[in-house]
Amino acid sequence: MREDSRRRKHRGTLAAMSTLARAESSVDWIATPLTEAHLAEFHRRGFVTVERAYPEPVRAALLAAIRRDLPPWEEVGGSPPADRRGTDQFPYEQPIFNRFIVDPELLGFVRRALATDHIHFRFAHNWVRYPLVGASHDPPRVHIDHGNNSLLPPNADARYGQVSCWYFPDAVGDEEAPMMVIPKEHGMDVSKGVRLTLTAGTLMVFNTQLWHSATPFRARSAQRYSITRIYGRADHYWEGVGFITSLGLNEQFRTFIGGLTAAERELFRFPPPGHEYYTDETLAVLEAQYPGWNQREEYAPGTDVASNDDPRLHSFPLPGV
Repeated sequence: MREDSRRRKHRGTLAAMSTLARAESSVDWIATPLTEAHLAEFHRRGFVTVERAYPEPVRAALLAAIRRDLPPWEEVGGSPPADRRGTDQFPYEQPIFNRFIVDPELLGFVRRALATDHIHFRFAHNWVRYPLVGASHDPPRVHIDHGNNSLLPPNADARYGQVSCWYFPDAVGDEEAPMMVIPKEHGMDVSKGVRLTLTAGTLMVFNTQLWHSATPFRARSAQRYSITRIYGRADHYWEGVGFITSLGLNEQFRTFIGGLTAAERELFRFPPPGHEYYTDETLAVLEAQYPGWNQREEYAPGTDVASNDDPRLHSFPLPGV
């Protein structure tokens, strides 16, 4: 009875977290709800797929945007890239991809999957795969996404894996390089692998400790698009793919961050409201660096920190040289 009570309380906490995420979001679309059944499958199999994850206008807009950045085969087939793929990564020139990272429904799911209310964005990139016609290529390798995004070896605790979210705005056929995953219950048994042929608009979420692989693009035309977002626990400082702390002066990043809510900015490692860093002076400089920073009046200046130098100075000439 006591155990059932704890589980009910935990479910209630998770539901409250999801509701809070939606309330504090700057995103104006409503995604397909990610339910307890989705979460259970994610934990049991190491991955879960969700068809029609976003409204059709959102899917269509994402597909049109990625086709602008990463042209389809019909436009590049005459002179394709040697490796038959194209990539783009965060921060994106097209704002729709940046906004996609802070989808509240997905963030709520990640918090539940990692058993914490405090998560950080890790990395995001867009991919296009093209036909291998006339190209040489190395055979795909079955792997886990760990050596390139964590200092620690993998273990059986799902919290020590990160949550990788792949969205496919276009359909993926069996000859169009579908991802192959080995469901968690089968360990490394490749014979039990599943080729993820998917309908347009499908979201696939997996734990980075899941064994998976690319597959060859055997079709002679078309392309395969994917939009990837990766998240992890905020207290796991040994994890990460790219370091966004180098992007403070990037134009796309500054515009994107300036339009977020305070809660959404915590996903990108900014201090929460009430932190001692925020003073009248630092709030003014933040507004200059990230226009719109306090447009919702979520930050109030504190009195604990005095500035030693002009925080507007990022660099200055060395005197006498």
